[in-house]
Amino acid sequence: MIWEVCIRYSNGKEKVLRAYRNREKALRCVDAIYHTWGYPLHLAYIVRAGDAEQMFQTA
Repeated sequence: MIWEVCIRYSNGKEKVLRAYRNREKALRCVDAIYHTWGYPLHLAYIVRAGDAEQMFQTA
């Protein structure tokens, strides 16, 4: 399974920052971001299950 680290803005839009195969590594990435930059009020960093087929499609 693929896990995506995303940034979620206050208007509901999301942007994928990075993808991981291991959920724990993705969660540690989010922890590191919050540790470095703090907890902003206008956005959130989240981990969600990603679509592996979409990740490996060629353009």
